[in-house]
Amino acid sequence: MSERPEIRSYQPGDEASIVEGWNAIFPSQDGVPPRDVPYWRWLFENNPIGRPEITVAAVDGRVVGQYACVPMRAVDESKTDRLATIGLIVDAFVLPEYRRALGRPGLVIHLAQRLHDLYCGPRAEDGVHGDHGHELLYGYPFPIWRIAQRYLASEMVRDMDILFREVVAPGIVTIQPAADIRVEIVTDARGMREAGEAAWALCEAEQRFGLVRDGEWFAWRYASHPQNEYEMFVARDAGSGAVRGIGVRRTGVYAVHGSICVDWVVPAVDEDAERSLLAALDARTRELGLPVLLAHFPQPDPRFLRWQRLGFLVGPPSHFLVMNTFVPHVRWLRDRWYHTLGDSDLV
Repeated sequence: MSERPEIRSYQPGDEASIVEGWNAIFPSQDGVPPRDVPYWRWLFENNPIGRPEITVAAVDGRVVGQYACVPMRAVDESKTDRLATIGLIVDAFVLPEYRRALGRPGLVIHLAQRLHDLYCGPRAEDGVHGDHGHELLYGYPFPIWRIAQRYLASEMVRDMDILFREVVAPGIVTIQPAADIRVEIVTDARGMREAGEAAWALCEAEQRFGLVRDGEWFAWRYASHPQNEYEMFVARDAGSGAVRGIGVRRTGVYAVHGSICVDWVVPAVDEDAERSLLAALDARTRELGLPVLLAHFPQPDPRFLRWQRLGFLVGPPSHFLVMNTFVPHVRWLRDRWYHTLGDSDLV
C-alpha cells in the first residue's frame, strides 16, 4: 500500500463507497447484517438534525476509512434555553491495509480528530449553531477504547448495567396494572409520532440532560428503521384517553436473546402508568415465548431501583458508555444524563 489517503469531510456521492467499506468490516466482525445506501440515508440524512457529519479517508475517490457522527437534539438544564446538540459516534472503520497509512497513531485517530475540529465544541468549523458545535460525542468503542482514551482524551461515563426480568421463573410475581390505565400497541409512524409528542410534553421539564425524545424522534428512530421492527406501548388514561407515557420494545439480542425495552418516556412520579406499561411488556414477552425482559436505566435514575422491587435483577454490563466532552464535565453528567438503549445503535 503506497497511496497516502486524503482526510476530508463527507461529500455527496461518497455513500456507496462508505457502505461498501462498512460491509467489508462489520458483518464478519460483529455478525450484523449488511447495509445498503437506503439504510445509510436513514441514519445520516434523515436523522432529526438532518445532515451527515462524517470524516473520510479517501484514495482515488474510494473511501478506505471513516469516522461518523449522528447529530442529535438534546436538553441541557444548565442552558437558559435548555437546548443543546450532541453526537452519537457510529461505524468507525479503516480498511486493514490502510490502518497505519499515516504512521502512529492509526488513521482512525486522524479521522476522529478532524471530526472533532469540524463539528464539536465552541470553535467548531461547521457547527450546527453557526460556529458552535456539539457539547459532547458519545459511543461504545470496544475495539478502539484504549487508543481513544490515549489519543482523544475519551472518558468513561458509566457501566451500562442491565435490568432483566425472567418472566416465567419460579416464584416470579406478576406485575399488576393500574385500574385507571389502558395500554395499546402502536407500530405505525403517525401513531408513534403523536404518542411520542404527547409523552415528551409530560416529561421534557424533568429531563436534566439527554436526548429530545419527541414525536419526530420516535417516528425516525423506531417507525422508520430500515431493518428492525419496534412496538410502542402507549399508556392512556382509561377515562380521558390522554397519553400517560410510552415504552418501546423489540425482540433481539442484547447480552442475551429476549424482549428488549429500548426506550421509556414516562413521568418518574407516575407509578401507575409505569406499572401498567411493565405489565403489558411482561405479558407480551411471555406471549412471544421469550425468556427475559431487558432494559437499561442510569444507576441514579429512580427506576433503576424501583424496577428491582418489581422483580428485575441487575446483570453485568455488556457495554460501557464513553464520551468526548467539549463543554460539560463528566462528573456533572453522571448524575444528570438520562440514557436508554434506544440512544445507541446497539438495538
